[in-house]
Amino acid sequence: MWEWLEALSKPLIFVFDPHKRIYWFYLLSSLLLAIIISGRAIFKIKPWLNASSAFDLIWLFINQGLSKLILVPLFAMQISLLLMINNGLQTLFGRGEFFIIDDSWLSIILAFSLFICNDFGKFLVHRAMHRTPWLWRFHALHHSATSMTPLTLYRIHPVELAINALRNLLINVLISSLFVYLFKNNLSVFDLLGVNIFVFIFNIAGSNLRHSHIWLGFGRWEQVFISPAQHQIHHSAEHKHFNKNFGSALAIWDSYFKTLLLSQHQQVEHFGLDKSNKNRQRFRLQWLGIDD
Repeated sequence: MWEWLEALSKPLIFVFDPHKRIYWFYLLSSLLLAIIISGRAIFKIKPWLNASSAFDLIWLFINQGLSKLILVPLFAMQISLLLMINNGLQTLFGRGEFFIIDDSWLSIILAFSLFICNDFGKFLVHRAMHRTPWLWRFHALHHSATSMTPLTLYRIHPVELAINALRNLLINVLISSLFVYLFKNNLSVFDLLGVNIFVFIFNIAGSNLRHSHIWLGFGRWEQVFISPAQHQIHHSAEHKHFNKNFGSALAIWDSYFKTLLLSQHQQVEHFGLDKSNKNRQRFRLQWLGIDD
């Protein structure tokens, strides 16, 4: 009983956990950017406190409770899977450990590889969530938010939570296993506050503005990096914005798959689901507490 209460109470300390997007330092950096961009408009209450935001908070606690059933077993598998894959590689290709380089460089290369592969994995899964009808049934919960705040990140269906956790597990284990097999070095990820340095940079560069009403574009750099404004376009209720900007941090995947839309000359009037579009609204949402 106490373990479940502890799991449910964890969201209360997310602001002190650098592994969470709503860590206080990431929120502070986004707030400073928002003040520079919008001035006093950032402090308007309506965009932050409303029924949609309350629904985000409810799903945060629901998923945190369910994570004990979904995430803990998956994380427990990491070391076992890593050893199994490493043994498989040794059986197929020999002992390995072909290279040795400076530990600092190897840590940076590993951190960068994990960041790139995880970002591409996020793109592929996110794209599939939109393009595959049965997966969209679950992902639509996230897009049902009509007002976005940093907590909208946690407004996801438990099935999507499990899929994302499995994706993260497989990519991390596969990349780590490959590095363990190829290099003689003792591996450690180059990080800051225990977080991959590239993820840390992404989080302090206004990542919390992605789910907000603060419009921040990156100009020409949007060909490389997904800006908060581009992600807001992704959440737009307008048909012309559908199935655009699936990327998490990098825009290069969207560019290759022809789904990139730059924020220049774009404007988002409303967030949420377009209920008049049959391809977008493929199922009834009453069971999620949303009117169809």
